[in-house]
Amino acid sequence: MDITELRENIDQVDAQLVQLLAKRLEFALEINRAKRAHRMPLRDAEREAIVLGAAQVHTQPPLDSSEALDLMRMILEFSRGAVKRRITAEGVEPLHVAIIGVGLIGGSIARALKRANQAHTISGVDLPHRLVSAQGAGLFKTLHEPRHGKLAVQDADVVFLCAPPSRNLELLAAVMADAKPGAIVTDVGGVKRAICDAAASIATKAVFIGGHPMAGKATAGFENSTASLFESRAWVLSPERGVDKAALRRLKALIESTGASVQLLTGDEHDRIVPAVSHLPQLAAIALTLTVGGRDHGIAGPALMDMTRLAESSPHLWQELLAASRTEVVGEVQRLRTYLTEIEMALGLHEPLLALFERAAALRKTMVSGSVVQAEAGE
Repeated sequence: MDITELRENIDQVDAQLVQLLAKRLEFALEINRAKRAHRMPLRDAEREAIVLGAAQVHTQPPLDSSEALDLMRMILEFSRGAVKRRITAEGVEPLHVAIIGVGLIGGSIARALKRANQAHTISGVDLPHRLVSAQGAGLFKTLHEPRHGKLAVQDADVVFLCAPPSRNLELLAAVMADAKPGAIVTDVGGVKRAICDAAASIATKAVFIGGHPMAGKATAGFENSTASLFESRAWVLSPERGVDKAALRRLKALIESTGASVQLLTGDEHDRIVPAVSHLPQLAAIALTLTVGGRDHGIAGPALMDMTRLAESSPHLWQELLAASRTEVVGEVQRLRTYLTEIEMALGLHEPLLALFERAAALRKTMVSGSVVQAEAGE
């Protein structure tokens, strides 16, 4: 059998696999709906154990039992996420969405919304050279340069401001003026108080709700956007007092259809918490990379590579974010330095670090259980 024939056989098997996965997903959706109708728990640990055990029993060479187990775990994880997205999306009517800034975050929003509901109509706005990558994606009904941005905004039910924070502030008044009455305008910036205050000062019949998806990549641009970027990630919404509750519910449902989990924080709460959970890791990654970079001799393991991934992030965006939260960030850097000093002193005095390790391990467990969204979809 030559290579061409073998590849044709693989293509046939791949096609069958995709069809079988689609059928499996169809059954999982039916089971999920039945469980919801009867108010049954969506996750069934006993059932999952049976499924995983069966995968090991029914495997055949060259696939061994451990590989079959890993594969079935991936299938279950995929299935839970896919079911949850579809169940969530069922409660979201098709909307006209405008995205101002179709880079990594804006592009990923477009991909995630289209994955959730192909009936959404999406318009994009960005600089001409940044629209090139988006033009052939099949996601946008219309794409506009900034001077024609009103064409994207005026009929939109929801507008996402996905430019850098300072630019979003500059655009806010014009976007709120162009938006139709009742439209929802939100942003994705890492600083909330300033834009929430600015929106509150604008007389408009549109509704502004500040937002910040806690997701991203070190690499920017539409070409790096993915539909799964927000999967199992927190998405902060910062509604002001007196916000239209129906609008908040509508935006929450739309965002959750991307796979994200909406968390409500005031602008002040957001701006106090985010420097610790987002800005400090960025700076720690920079410092660590500067410390070990060029001295790894090609043997760096996944721990170092994971911890330094953020060193490739956009310096221009981070310069702006750090400047906007300078006081809070300095406080977090000082806190980190305190622990590094404590570790340094313990090492120098030959004191054990066991207590620090145990405390860190316990805190890590609370972070994982508190921040990772569990896809309670079953099967």
